[in-house]
Amino acid sequence: MRTCFLVAVLVAGGCGDDPPCDPTTEACTYSAAVSTITVPSGVEDEDTCQSWTLNNPTELWVNSITQNNDGAYHHANWFFVPDHNYKLPDGAWPCEANRFAELEAGLQGGYLFALSTQSLEETQTLPQGAAVRIPPWSRVIGSSHLLNVTDFDITTTMDITIRTIPPPQVTAKLAPARIQYKDLHLDPGKKSSFTTECKLMEANANLWNEPLEYKLYFTLTHYHELGMYQQLEVLGGPRDGEVIMRHEGHGDNAGTALDPPFDLVAAGAQGVRLTCGFNNPRAVPVGWGIGDQEMCVMALQATTQIGWVGDVTGGDTVAGVAPNGEVQHRGPCQMQAFPWDFEKEGGKGH
Repeated sequence: MRTCFLVAVLVAGGCGDDPPCDPTTEACTYSAAVSTITVPSGVEDEDTCQSWTLNNPTELWVNSITQNNDGAYHHANWFFVPDHNYKLPDGAWPCEANRFAELEAGLQGGYLFALSTQSLEETQTLPQGAAVRIPPWSRVIGSSHLLNVTDFDITTTMDITIRTIPPPQVTAKLAPARIQYKDLHLDPGKKSSFTTECKLMEANANLWNEPLEYKLYFTLTHYHELGMYQQLEVLGGPRDGEVIMRHEGHGDNAGTALDPPFDLVAAGAQGVRLTCGFNNPRAVPVGWGIGDQEMCVMALQATTQIGWVGDVTGGDTVAGVAPNGEVQHRGPCQMQAFPWDFEKEGGKGH
């Protein structure tokens, strides 16, 4: 394995006096201190983006990602786009002023990884042979949610390391998906759960006449300090209700690799069922949002011909109360599916 270490930008063609690593024939490692920023005491900010121009003349098949930071990162979603988009100096810049939108970035390029809640260091590794393709001449962009609850300013550097495998070793080309339950209503002094059912078969049939393929390789959960668990189940078919993945607690690496992958089609599933569980000890209700509010999000990576998003933006109802007192909410999953192109051309380079 060859390694290139960078201070800010990957320089195409080499690493000092060492010969360049060739990602088409060998495993390569690319590292960068993407940005160093100061977050003042008491500040919460969800309008900071950071970019890292890869200057990669060939495609990269990413199997593992490591991030390190010095604090004040509550969460961050990382994407890749062609390098002629969001053409700004590498480092930090305001998202909104430059019209950065996560869904648009995902469609232009793709989703790379997400930072687990308040994680200072983590490595997310896909199963052997599974990888996410970054097209040639791409730019990595992070949309960050910063939070400093301390009494002092925090200067924090975001370091990212990308590890690739050569194309002959890629046995599973992954496409992304995301589920968000945004219509949250956590009652004061109670436990609550929120469940939605995303019908992949139906969304795929509405898109085209091709049969769905869907082997799930990786999930990443996201919720805040009131979150107790997040669970993904089989929806429909003879194995309805079978648990695919369950994550409890928060603040650690919330990524879960499924090895072997879970084949939804072979299980006879119609889709997936997501549940997020919370415990709200406060005297006031809690909804969706930043700060002291909550979120229920799951990112997925699978071998499939579609990318998709499923959102619960309204229609939340109480379906019942569990024996342990957990108030059980349900909401409709509004799905958008689109063909996933594994041959995107990427940017223009120099």
